[in-house]
Amino acid sequence: MIRYLTGRLAGALLTLICVSVLSFFATALAPGDPVAAQLGYLATPERIAEVSKELGLDRPLPVRYVKWFAQIAQGNLGESNLSHRPVSGLVAIALPVTIELTLLSLALAVAVAVPLGLLLAQQRGRWWANPLMAAITLGISVPGFWVGLMLIVLFAVTLGILPSGGFVPFSRSLAQNLSHILLPAVSLAIYMAPALVRFVRVTAQAVLREDYVDTARSKGISNARLLLRHVAPNTWINTMTYIGLQLGVLLSGAIVIEMIFALPGLGRLGLTAVLNRDYPVIQGVVLVAAVGYVVVNLLIDLAYGLVDPRVRIR
Repeated sequence: MIRYLTGRLAGALLTLICVSVLSFFATALAPGDPVAAQLGYLATPERIAEVSKELGLDRPLPVRYVKWFAQIAQGNLGESNLSHRPVSGLVAIALPVTIELTLLSLALAVAVAVPLGLLLAQQRGRWWANPLMAAITLGISVPGFWVGLMLIVLFAVTLGILPSGGFVPFSRSLAQNLSHILLPAVSLAIYMAPALVRFVRVTAQAVLREDYVDTARSKGISNARLLLRHVAPNTWINTMTYIGLQLGVLLSGAIVIEMIFALPGLGRLGLTAVLNRDYPVIQGVVLVAAVGYVVVNLLIDLAYGLVDPRVRIR
């Protein structure tokens, strides 16, 4: 288990280093001049050269990368070119919003998709299973932003029972926090759930064809107990892996959802930085998102040892 853990930690560290290289050089080589965008109508060749020197943008890219990497190794993500505020401070404000949105939507998607996928696998061939599966397959092609807009029209505009946007921290009011985050979380959960249902269904169908399942059936075990005791536990490894991989889908979907519902999250911060060519903020957001993705997948890998004893023997 220690060897397995060491290998996963080394792989995670290497991944983060590669992400830092790609995010830095991709933003630095992107078209457009961030200094000119920052200065606006005050951008003259002399002023652009002066500000570029102040920000260190006149240095070679490898030198700038080494300096930037040394800063982030110390926990310093730099300073926004636009607001001149520390990037770490901006991320600290936006990150809790995205974490809450992602975790709540993930919990909703798993709570609905996993039982439904198991049920569809066991009840294959029933008259209602094929139409329901067709609707779920159709749901995979529905854009997340369309779902969000339809929920706003229904619950905010027509019924008026939930706000259409904005955010209230749960430290201020738990009830208002849930009322503001519910529609975005449901939108993101609907965006993820159909694909998860199909994955769980296919995985469970493979388990149902195993010999030990036939043996359990021959002993007269009930369908509910068969699912809970024999099928569900043997689908968790693959399901956990799929959920970890889908975290990137959730993060990309969260960008759109945060813009639609005016949530001050990490996705909205990054998109605003892209539009303003605020490269330090872009690099900080990409790096923090990558760290979150790697950490979650690392935790899932470590959880394999709790679900599958064979992992602990390695």
